[in-house]
Amino acid sequence: MSIIDTGLLIGPCPFREVPSSVADVAALHENASLDRAVATGFRSLLYYDPIAGLEQDMVQYESLADWLHFYAVINPNFPQAGEQVARAVQERQIVGLRLIPALHHYDLSTSRIRAIVQSAGEHGLPLNLMARVFDDRMAPRYVNQRVPAPAEICDFLRTASDATVILSMFYFTELTALEVDWSALPHVYLDIGCSKPSVASLDELSNWFPPERTLFGTGAPFYYWKGSRLGLEGAELREQQRRGILGDNAAKIFPWGDP
Repeated sequence: MSIIDTGLLIGPCPFREVPSSVADVAALHENASLDRAVATGFRSLLYYDPIAGLEQDMVQYESLADWLHFYAVINPNFPQAGEQVARAVQERQIVGLRLIPALHHYDLSTSRIRAIVQSAGEHGLPLNLMARVFDDRMAPRYVNQRVPAPAEICDFLRTASDATVILSMFYFTELTALEVDWSALPHVYLDIGCSKPSVASLDELSNWFPPERTLFGTGAPFYYWKGSRLGLEGAELREQQRRGILGDNAAKIFPWGDP
């Protein structure tokens, strides 16, 4: 069974120590039985120029490049946002783009966002919309996280059909409250590993969202990965659905760059 974690959070974090040395991440790879993973580094999340942070991450973790891939965080407020996308397209280890309006404080309806969506679609890179980085219960008070309003998210999903869009770090209550017809948005995927997925919520998943468009990123090592995995293993899903969520679905939508 293929296991692909689509949401590692790695690297130096200014708020607490995260076990993110090369040896730590290699041990996570073994302990979690990962075939592949897609990571975002705190250097990318918190730098004004996120590509500069990403370049440091790729150098640090170069020895893990056979299985460790990255999102390129794109900040449309940065003067060279277009160059950020171009840089991401050229790098084999980058398999998707990531937007974090909660940290970078921008509107999802701007022309810059539309250009990023179009570019992601043209180059076959999934576009991840990350609701938050820090669990609201433990977010540092000096980090101003502003999750986009539900109406703004719905409008974005309806107009971003040029690209494959992945929603991550949304709580289940936020996702189920969105006034959208998920069947009419075949380009939208959910990454539920950091959505506080209880067994009960996973039991209900197929009643409102297609499991074949569901991914599983745990936020490890910043967040504890085993709890989410145990929840998925205990849920009343068909085995094919469980396998898809754990890795088969992700294997199909990311451009892994295999020969």
